[in-house]
Amino acid sequence: MFFTELMREATDIAGCFSSRVRHLLHLHVPRGMQRYVLRLRQCFKNDQQALVEEGLMLIEYITMNAIAIRKILKKYDKVHSSANGKNFKSKLRAEHLELLQSPWLIELGALSLNFKGSDDGEAFIQFSGSFSCNLDEMEPVMTLMLPHSIKLEYNLKCAICLEIVFNSYALSCGHLFCKSCACSAASVMIFQGLKASSPESKCPICREAGVYANAVHMLELDLLIKKRHKDYWKERAIAERAEMVKQSKEYWESQTKYVVGY
Repeated sequence: MFFTELMREATDIAGCFSSRVRHLLHLHVPRGMQRYVLRLRQCFKNDQQALVEEGLMLIEYITMNAIAIRKILKKYDKVHSSANGKNFKSKLRAEHLELLQSPWLIELGALSLNFKGSDDGEAFIQFSGSFSCNLDEMEPVMTLMLPHSIKLEYNLKCAICLEIVFNSYALSCGHLFCKSCACSAASVMIFQGLKASSPESKCPICREAGVYANAVHMLELDLLIKKRHKDYWKERAIAERAEMVKQSKEYWESQTKYVVGY
């Protein structure tokens, strides 16, 4: 009963966090008609301060809950002289509910770093101060510093092409890949997208199946890389575009031959 309730609580926390971060990111990188509505709104009101304050609150929310769950499980094992708490942590990891490994936290970190230097206000400094990023091509990494000297690192290297992730997606299992690399691994074409992948398609790293359909498009991370590595980003964008055109041409030629019969 105890672990059932704790699992439900962790699920609710993860769901709330991802939903709130998703909403926050839509305000920063809007699409479609929302882009024009927000631009018009910004003529009368600057929402950047509100975005930063919301971002700070979300970092505090997820870290506070993650640390609380860690302490509860550690205390449980100590009191009951068991390994049930440790096993529960493994279950959280298997269910993709490990709060501090959420791709939405990486997106929030990228958002904070994209804001860095845009304002000297205390909230802006505090928001961007939790995260740092080193886009060294040998070992690109984003770092998050938490209270109690907890340090988390997120690897930003694609395990397929071994370069900094470009136009990246986080699979349901949490692993990051370039879109073109993920599409190749899932045996779909770039223009079809990851939603066209088979449920049997597996992650190249952990071999878990069914992880492509609900992959998270890491728009803020891509914007961060575009800002800090302009030449690299432009080179990769041209290459991906050329590959997508090539794949599209080959696909429609094969479809035409199939329909016409030669």
